[in-house]
Amino acid sequence: MRKILVDTNFLLMPCEYHIDLTGELMRINHEPFVLLVASGTMNEVKALAGRTGRRAAAARFVLSNMDKIKEKFGVETIPSSGAVDDWIIKYAQRNREICVATNDVQLRRRLLALGVPVIALKSKAKLDFV
Repeated sequence: MRKILVDTNFLLMPCEYHIDLTGELMRINHEPFVLLVASGTMNEVKALAGRTGRRAAAARFVLSNMDKIKEKFGVETIPSSGAVDDWIIKYAQRNREICVATNDVQLRRRLLALGVPVIALKSKAKLDFV
């Protein structure tokens, strides 16, 4: 079973770019998968939800639909500490069997430099491995 570690902006993409996250993940993964979410990522989503604006609305949408997301994919929350992006890098280095789903350009570059498979938004319409 493939494990996909997601970051905050990946979780917000369905609202920001109007993509079908479920359909896209199923389209590009040809095997069963589970989503991994760092506790720091969930803290970031919760913090965003308390603000105003489009990203805040997207964060509230994620929080209100987390049960549906867990039901469709299976979601494991992993305890994390420190800066989330740095934690993701370290976790990916220790767990080579995972891939990381992010739309954060700097994080994506760091991961690719380490040889970590990355799923990202392409053409603002679909997900793919980069």
